[in-house]
Amino acid sequence: MKLKKERALNDFAELVSDWLWEIDENNVLVYSNGRLEEAVEAPHKIFVGKNLISILSQFYFLENSSAEDELRQLDTLLKAKKSFSLQMLTIKTEGNSLLLLGLRAIPVLNKAGETIGFRGSGRITEDDRPNRRAGNQLKVLMMAVNKTPNGVMITDKDGAIKYINPGFTEITGYGWSETIGKTPNILNSGKTEAGTYEDLWQTIQSGESWQGNVYNRRKNGELFWCQETITPVIDRKGVISNYIAIQKDVTHEVMAQQKLRESQERFKGFTEAASDWYWETDSDLRFSYISESACDYAGMDISEMLGMTRQQLVTQSEDMDFWRGHLEDLANRRPFKDFSYTFIRQDGQRRRWQISGKPYYSDDGRFLGYRGVGQDITVSTELEAQLQQSQKMEVVGHLTGGVAHDFNNLLGIIMGNAELLAEQLEQEKDFRSEKLENIVYAAQRGSKLIKQLLVFARKDTLHPTILDLGSEIEQMLDILKTSLGSTIELRYTSDSDLWQSYADRDQFVNALLNLCINARDAMQEKEQGRLTLSLENVALSEGQMSLGLPAGHYVLLVVKDNGCGIKEEDKEKVLTPFFSTKETGKGTGLGLSMVYGFAKKSDGAIWLESTVGEGTEVYMYLPRHTIKVAS
Repeated sequence: MKLKKERALNDFAELVSDWLWEIDENNVLVYSNGRLEEAVEAPHKIFVGKNLISILSQFYFLENSSAEDELRQLDTLLKAKKSFSLQMLTIKTEGNSLLLLGLRAIPVLNKAGETIGFRGSGRITEDDRPNRRAGNQLKVLMMAVNKTPNGVMITDKDGAIKYINPGFTEITGYGWSETIGKTPNILNSGKTEAGTYEDLWQTIQSGESWQGNVYNRRKNGELFWCQETITPVIDRKGVISNYIAIQKDVTHEVMAQQKLRESQERFKGFTEAASDWYWETDSDLRFSYISESACDYAGMDISEMLGMTRQQLVTQSEDMDFWRGHLEDLANRRPFKDFSYTFIRQDGQRRRWQISGKPYYSDDGRFLGYRGVGQDITVSTELEAQLQQSQKMEVVGHLTGGVAHDFNNLLGIIMGNAELLAEQLEQEKDFRSEKLENIVYAAQRGSKLIKQLLVFARKDTLHPTILDLGSEIEQMLDILKTSLGSTIELRYTSDSDLWQSYADRDQFVNALLNLCINARDAMQEKEQGRLTLSLENVALSEGQMSLGLPAGHYVLLVVKDNGCGIKEEDKEKVLTPFFSTKETGKGTGLGLSMVYGFAKKSDGAIWLESTVGEGTEVYMYLPRHTIKVAS
């Protein structure tokens, strides 16, 4: 009878879904219907003979922060030897599934009424709390997606749209029914570069996120710039299942950037086209920006100039005195205007620069550097010097002309009376005749000097004629070679189709002789001197009127020597009457001034360049003769 009851009990235990169990006084499991073993994917009845607490500890969800407290609570209930009901214990199966175990138990008593163990049941259910948490999180996420002003679009792996949020509709104008099942191609304006889409698909199909701007079209046809971030969704098998695109309308930002770029390009165009240049320095006064035109003037690459200070560009010690006030302005962060200084290029070319600038600061008042403009004023400085020289020569010419006429009248009286006395004493050859001859010679020489002064002053009448300057020089070559001496080599070149000029022949010959003699005297110390005469045709445009000449055609005579040269401080004086760089008694100081007067009176110009120790070049421009046809 007892065996039949036990068999019936086992049959019932097999039929119920709950875990039926019994433990002895040491909490060792003496019976299990196997439901817990099945739930945790363990062999059937493997727990029999093991401690209940140890069994549950083995499968307990240890990530649960209250795990130890719950096990201690169960241990306490067992030690109390009273009936108990324990709500839920969280356990993890071998397959990492989460289960909830609810325990109920009653004590097992012996004949003496003592507790010798427990019999109980356990309700095993799946833990749906993670699903509930995930559901809540998904609800929160969807609320955020629906509220965001950005567009959110989800497609399948082939690009078919499966979901859009209200932000997508707000941006594009397309609603749910117009979008689901279609591809994002409905937004294609045809104006996005093809390479953009190629890069997009290559990136996301490789499993990586892509971000960039595309030029899309709204439902109403309006074009807009859209910043897109597209991320692939990869399933547990590592295969792309979907794509999520986050869209943001960045039309205003892109247009602002385009306008900024256009403004920068426009400004750059203005800076490169303007005669002025623009520059910027950092707080250490090193160039952080400079126009390309400034680099052209400096003969340097922009990479060389960036990082330099302006003082590093100054190579003239004579300018340093002028820098003191400017350096004080910079040290005290003061603006400055029209500060000019000398810059010598690496090729030796001397330039004159003028700059203006003002400091600039950050929003919090921190000094960031200087910004300003600059000019190359070399040509204007030379023109100003030439104008001043020309005005000075005009004044000197007027003064010289007046004095020369009066002096010439006095010489005429002296020569007239001396010649009369010479005639009266012609029969008497005594010491008085010799003295009169000296007087007449001196007066004649003085008359020649006066004539030169009048030519300089442009008060003596010239007699211009059509001249072939090349032919005139060729006729004088033998005389010039004799005058120069054997230690000086004479070279002569001319354009084959040299234009004819219109000038006074005698004065031209005289001017050429003066230039050659001056060159000879400048080469006295040379073991081997070299004098070069050259004639060439030149056409001056409106932008080349640096000599005060009108635009037109000229014949240019260049007289170049390799002599001692002229000091910088003497260049402006050598064309002035009575100034000479020669020793006292070896020159009248009228040679170059006469040449200057001849050129100016012939509607030409004269200019010279000279370097001490290297030589001098004199440029004389005479106008081309043009035949006027009567109308």
